[in-house]
Amino acid sequence: MPGLLNRVFLLSATICLILLVGCKPKSEPLEPSGQQETAQSLKITEKDIAEISYTEYALSDTSEDVTRDWVKFHELNAQIEVLKRADLSFFKDDKAILEGFLTDLINELPEQLNDTSIIVRLTALKTSIYKLEGSAILEKEEKEDLLNNIKDVLISHTNLIFQINKKLEKEAQKIEKPS
Repeated sequence: MPGLLNRVFLLSATICLILLVGCKPKSEPLEPSGQQETAQSLKITEKDIAEISYTEYALSDTSEDVTRDWVKFHELNAQIEVLKRADLSFFKDDKAILEGFLTDLINELPEQLNDTSIIVRLTALKTSIYKLEGSAILEKEEKEDLLNNIKDVLISHTNLIFQINKKLEKEAQKIEKPS
């Protein structure tokens, strides 16, 4: 009997030892290092945006005079500058606020700029902003796709400025037809 008791005790001790070693909690980081590096590489930086290649236009003096009272346009310009610093918060915030802003931007268009060519540029800008807003709130969006959407917004904005300048420049030309 003492031999059987020793075997049972030895077997019990072995099972306990196996369970203790096998069930030892492993301290793993919350995010594996590979995922952490990937998350860092997906983050948009000011340098990434600065590397986007596009032609940027500034408002002419005449355009500045005409847009002086267009408050939403100046807010848009400020938000574009914030976007260039890799801050997407304006595009990630409440969609209703963004929709209201874009509606007001178009509705407050100065009468002198109320032209089809300007409205088309505003619509293109609105579309690119909605596209950026959609991709900015997605957590699994690829960095390259997000940068392309940022580029679309920047190009749409600069095209709007170019169109405003072009329209006002064309109006300033007083070409008389020969008689």
